[in-house]
Amino acid sequence: MKLKFLIIFLLFASFLSCSKSTDPIAETINDHFDFVVYDGLTSANVLGISQELERNYARILSDLQVDSLPKITAKIWGDYDHFLEDMENDIGIRYTGATGYVFGMAEFRIYYNQQASITAVHEFAHLVSMQVNSSIPNNPRWLWEAVALYENNEFVDPRTLPYMVSGNYPTLEELNSDYNSGNHSIYSVGYILLEYIIETWGMDEVIELIQTNGNIPLILGITVEGFESGWYLFIEEKYLN
Repeated sequence: MKLKFLIIFLLFASFLSCSKSTDPIAETINDHFDFVVYDGLTSANVLGISQELERNYARILSDLQVDSLPKITAKIWGDYDHFLEDMENDIGIRYTGATGYVFGMAEFRIYYNQQASITAVHEFAHLVSMQVNSSIPNNPRWLWEAVALYENNEFVDPRTLPYMVSGNYPTLEELNSDYNSGNHSIYSVGYILLEYIIETWGMDEVIELIQTNGNIPLILGITVEGFESGWYLFIEEKYLN
């Protein structure tokens, strides 16, 4: 009986040790970012991410008219289960399928995979947006993601999206759907959504939209419905005809 209990206890202890992130290792590679890595990652894993962040750093600050930033902490997990567990522990929810999120005004967290450098720049762009307006995260979601997607050059050709080709264009309300709702269309159309704003009104208006949490009537002088109709026409004329 004692032996059976010991075996069960050891198995449980082993499960706990496997379900936790390994002790973090801090890495400082450049003046703008501190990196904290988990699950056996090393500075070699961080180097490419650091280089991509530095390559885009000044441009994104300039685009979003931000003069300076505090030093950013980037935390990176090598095990996806650990990434989700720590996400739930720290923000109270899991976004299964997500590979990055921001935590406060000067920290982002990502899962290390082949797209880690792209994810890092996307999350960094979110942090720069928060310097323009600290209440912008997912408020509204369509603008929050569109800015990061555009700044990170995450273009998706609408000709590759059947619902766009068929004219079943998403509304802003649909693009505001919570991540866990299963509607992730914003990641496919966010780039061309911001492209429409910039080419029609300009970057100054993008900044004003961020500052006012996407107040289209106030900043652009049209209704939300008029904005959507204009965006659909822009897509058709530039990409679908």
